Amino acid sequence: MYQYEYVSLHTGGGFWVDNSAGEHRDLIARYAAQGWRYAGFVPTRFSSYGGIKELDLVFEKEVP
Repeated sequence: MYQYEYVSLHTGGGFWVDNSAGEHRDLIARYAAQGWRYAGFVPTRFSSYGGIKELDLVFEKEVP
């Protein structure tokens, strides 16, 4: 059985979203160090142009 953790991440949702700060990479590395595995992402909010404004990063960990 697996336990799941969802971490919200704001992207802005515009056409020119700048992810160079690497917040998503920092989050994934931090959770990996705690034994979590990155499983994917789920868009949770969209802009009126269809861009992803927010998403949930999904992490999983096996529960003994």
